[in-house]
Amino acid sequence: MTFQDLFKKSVLELVPAQAEPVQLIMTMLVAFLMGMGIFTVYRKFFFGVVYDHALNLSLVVMTILVAVIIVTISTNITLSLGMVGALSIVRYRTAVKNPLDLMYLFWAITSGIAIGAQYYYIALIAWIVVTVTMIFLKGIKGRENTYVLIVTYQTSLEVEENIRRQLGEYHSKLSSKVVKGDVTELTMELHLKTPNLNVTHGIQTLEGVRDVTLVEYRGNLDIGV
Repeated sequence: MTFQDLFKKSVLELVPAQAEPVQLIMTMLVAFLMGMGIFTVYRKFFFGVVYDHALNLSLVVMTILVAVIIVTISTNITLSLGMVGALSIVRYRTAVKNPLDLMYLFWAITSGIAIGAQYYYIALIAWIVVTVTMIFLKGIKGRENTYVLIVTYQTSLEVEENIRRQLGEYHSKLSSKVVKGDVTELTMELHLKTPNLNVTHGIQTLEGVRDVTLVEYRGNLDIGV
């Protein structure tokens, strides 16, 4: 018996038998339940401007597909090598602006890998730990909410002083000031414990003020001038 024969025999011994239909169905069912768990956590602890329902749905499907891929390549060494080669040339160009969305995508992929490898308890423990971590981090996020106040007014030192005087009782910080001829756009960062619509009402009644916009800021809002 040559070394080549020994190598082939050792490789074949490492390759498990083909996955049974019942096992595949069970794996896909567990992946679906785990994907729904990630779906629920994403919807409950979403941080952003607009909730992306399509991305949340993709987390469930991604968990199932990754589990199926792992089951497929684990039963055939030829398919596993081909899958590695195929995925290495694929490029995904979908822009993900929210860093937390990347975390959820990685979570779905990790769960799919663990479930596809029949390590169900690892996926379950990871889900519990991540969920508890999200609850803890949301609790220490802080009592104050951050808002962005954009005020457009007629360029005048008197009007600007009235605006600053109106914001004197709030914790505010200047973000930008843009002057275009006789029109000035002032962007302020406000920290409010509770939503207070009187902020915009009081400024809107000032003489010389044209527009007032108040937007909740969650770390991924781009304000264009």
